[in-house]
Amino acid sequence: MKVFAVSKVRLDADGRITHVYWGPVDTHKNDWAAAETVAPVADAVRAIQDGHKVYALFPSTHGHLPDRPFIVVDYDSGWETISLDGPPTHEREVHDMERLAP
Repeated sequence: MKVFAVSKVRLDADGRITHVYWGPVDTHKNDWAAAETVAPVADAVRAIQDGHKVYALFPSTHGHLPDRPFIVVDYDSGWETISLDGPPTHEREVHDMERLAP
């Protein structure tokens, strides 16, 4: 199992994630295993479906801190995206993450 971290997201008009700025994490060193890249959300969906963990990084005064994991969300239209797992948490929601430029 691999672990990925998302530090920025691009949202559509309805607040759904369409793209991520992410990369693999070396959990032994607690550091990036490779450089972050911009990817369509389908890549993160596929990673989760393949059994990998994908976590959100939230901005803090000391850089980014890992917090909540993502889960896959399926829409009736057949479109899939990711959302944060669990109940809403103060200052730890998708709209609190750093954004990718449109």
